[in-house]
Amino acid sequence: MQSIPYFERIIETLQPLNPRPMRTYRGDDITGFAEIETEMMHHSMRCFEADKLEKIVTIKADIMGGKIIVYGTTIVPADEYPFPLFTSEIVQAVNHLSLRADLIPLADCGRDMDYLNTYMAPMEELWEKYKDIEGMGTERYLWQRVMLSPFYAYGKIKYDVENIEARALDITVDYLKLFIRFCAEAKKADSGYMQALNGRKRDMLRIMMENDPGEGPLRKALGEEKARKILGLLFS
Repeated sequence: MQSIPYFERIIETLQPLNPRPMRTYRGDDITGFAEIETEMMHHSMRCFEADKLEKIVTIKADIMGGKIIVYGTTIVPADEYPFPLFTSEIVQAVNHLSLRADLIPLADCGRDMDYLNTYMAPMEELWEKYKDIEGMGTERYLWQRVMLSPFYAYGKIKYDVENIEARALDITVDYLKLFIRFCAEAKKADSGYMQALNGRKRDMLRIMMENDPGEGPLRKALGEEKARKILGLLFS
C-alpha cells in the first residue's frame, strides 16, 4: 500500500475554478471539521466554494492506524447550471484498492439526447482509456448503479497491478479535468428546464447520504452528531 497524494492533486487540479475556502455552510460554521482525530480515525476535510458551484468537499479518513484509508470528493453544481455532479472515491484496504469516479448526469439521458451528447458522450474516451485495467468492472451497489453515467469508472484492484495507486489517482484527475471543462463552458439554463434537473440532483444526493456504506464507521469513530454533519456536507 503506497501513499496517495489525493488532497494535493485534487486541489491543484481545481485551480482553474479559483476555489475559495468555505468556512460556513447553510449558516453553520464548518471550520471545526477540517481535522478530527479519535482513537479509531483521523478524518480530514477540505471545503471550497467557487463560481457556478454549490460546494466542493474533499475528505481523507485514516482508519485504524492506516489499515483502511478512504479518500473522496463531491462537487455539486449551483442550481442554475445543468452540468453533472462530480464524485470520486479511492479506498485503500489491506488486500486491494477500490476506485470510483464519475460525472453523474442531472438529466434523464434516456429522454434528453442533447444532455447525453453534451455531457456523457465526451466521457467515453476516458472510460475506454482505463476500462481494461485488471480489476475494473461494474458498480456492485444497485441503488448507485441506476443513477450513474454510462462511463462510470469502478474497480476493485489488487496491489500487484503495477502502479495502481498512481493510476487510480490519474483516473480520478482525468475525470475531474473533464468536469472542470464542463463547468468553465457552462451557461445558466432555463429555470423551467432546471426544475426537473435540480429535483433529480437533490434526490440523488439524499439517496447517497441514506445509503453510504461509510455511515456506520463514521458514527462509530466520530459519534452521531459529527458523522451526520460530515455526511450532510458531502451529500445534502
